[in-house]
Amino acid sequence: MSFLYPWALTIAALIISLLLNRGCWRLKLPPIPWRLPWILLLLWALEQSIQRLEIPITSGINFSICNQVIASIAISRVLIWLLLELMPRFRILPNSPRILRDTLFILCSGILIVLSLQQHSRIDLVGLITTSAVLTAVLGLAAQDPLKDLIGGLSLQVEKVIREGDWVEIDNQIGRVESISWRDTELRCRNGSRLVLPHSSVSSNSIRNFTSFGAYGNKLLIGLDYSIPPHQAKALMQKISKNHPSILNNPKTIIRIHEFEESTIVYEWVIWHESFSDRLAIRGDLQEQLWYSLKRVGLSFPFPVRDVRMQEEPSAKDKAQERRDKSQSRIFNLLEKNELFSALSKSQLLNILSLSETHDYAEGEIIVAEGDPGESLFMLLDGQVAIRKKNILTGEINVAKLNSGEIFGEMTLFIGAPRSATARSSTTVEVLEVHRSAIAELMENEPVLLERFGQMISRRQTQLESLQMVQTQTSGRDIIDRMRTLFSNILA
Repeated sequence: MSFLYPWALTIAALIISLLLNRGCWRLKLPPIPWRLPWILLLLWALEQSIQRLEIPITSGINFSICNQVIASIAISRVLIWLLLELMPRFRILPNSPRILRDTLFILCSGILIVLSLQQHSRIDLVGLITTSAVLTAVLGLAAQDPLKDLIGGLSLQVEKVIREGDWVEIDNQIGRVESISWRDTELRCRNGSRLVLPHSSVSSNSIRNFTSFGAYGNKLLIGLDYSIPPHQAKALMQKISKNHPSILNNPKTIIRIHEFEESTIVYEWVIWHESFSDRLAIRGDLQEQLWYSLKRVGLSFPFPVRDVRMQEEPSAKDKAQERRDKSQSRIFNLLEKNELFSALSKSQLLNILSLSETHDYAEGEIIVAEGDPGESLFMLLDGQVAIRKKNILTGEINVAKLNSGEIFGEMTLFIGAPRSATARSSTTVEVLEVHRSAIAELMENEPVLLERFGQMISRRQTQLESLQMVQTQTSGRDIIDRMRTLFSNILA
C-alpha cells in the first residue's frame, strides 16, 4: 500500500490550498496560485506510483523533464505572487502593473526552465539556440510584433497613462478599460461590445482619459429664450445642479453665456461628477428638471414661432373646459378626504382651491429643503415623494414615502417653523401648493378649526420626536398660540 502515500499527500495538499485560498478571500488578499503546484504534485504522485508498482513505460514519457518544466513555472508564479501581489497589500513593496507581473513571470519561468534542463537533463538549450542561425532569425521575426506590444504596454503602465477601470477614448473608440495584459488592452464599449487593442496600436494613437483625475466634466449647451434674463436662467441652472445628488460641489458648476443665436441665448453649463458612465443619465436629468423649473415660473424653451390665426371650434373649448373641471374635481376630492381639511365645508374647500397653485416636478427634484423658510404646505396629487432628514451619524435617513392625497410642509405653514425635512420627488409628480394667505381668514373666523389643526400638528410633532428627529418639545397649547399669532399678523 506504499503507492497510496503520494496520493494521500497530494489530496492533503489540495485541501490545505483550498482552505488557504478561502482565508485569502475572507481577508481580501490575492488568491494563492495553487493550481500549478498541485499539478506538479499530481505528476509526482503518478511517477511514484509507476515506480513502486514497477509498471513498464514504453511510450517515451519522461516524467522527470515534465516535472522540471512545471516546477520552474510554479516557482516563478509563486515568487511573483509573493513579491508583486501579496507584499504590496501590506505596503512592503509598491503596487506594480499587471503587465510588469506577466513579463517578469515569463522571463523568470524561461530562465528557470533553461537552467533546470541544463543541470538535470544535460540538455544544452543555450548552445542549441545560439548556434542555429535559422532558428534565431525565425524567432526574431516572429517576436517583432509581440515585442512592440510588450514595450508599448510597459510604457503605458509605468507612466500610468491608463489603468483598469478608466474610461478612455482610443482611436475614436470610447470604452471602459477592462484589463491590460502583456500584449493588448481590452475595452468594454458603451454599446456593450468588447474591443481588444494591441499595445502597439494604443501607443501610436492619441489617448483621452476621462477619469484619471477623479472627476469628469460634463458640458451641456442649453438654448433659452431672450425673454428670460440671464441672471434668472443661471440661478435656475445653479439650483438644479446643487440639488442633484451626483453632481460635485468641487469643482464648482460653471454657467456662462456661450453665444447669441437668432432666437436663443445659448448657455454653456459645465457640471462635474465622479462616474463617467453616468454622464448621459445626468444630462437627461438636468434637461428634464430644467423644463419643469421653467414651467413652474411660467417660462419655456424657445421654438420657431409662426403667427397662425385659427378659430377654435366650440366643441374644442368645451373639451378643454371639461378637462379642467375634471382636474379641479379630482383635487377637491383629495382635499375632502384629507385628515387636515375633512372638517371644512364645500365652500371653504373651494375657496382654498381657488387661492392655491398646482406645480409639476421631474423625478429627483427637491420640492422643499430642510431648514428653508416657507409659507405654504403641499398636497401630493400624483406620483411619489420621499421625505428625508439629516442625521449626525448617517448623514441622511429616510423618514417616509408619500403617495397621492398626502400632505407635507404643514408645520411651516401653521407655526412658521423652518422646513423640518427635505422632500424629493421619487417620480414625476404633481403637487398642490396651499399658501398661508389662502387659509388666513378661515383660521381667524373658525377658532374650532384652529384648535383642531393645532392638536393635529402636535401629534405629528410627537411622532417625529419618537423617531429622535426633533430635539425640542412643544405643547399643543403653545402651538395653538403660535398659530393664532401668525395668522393674526397676516390679516392685520
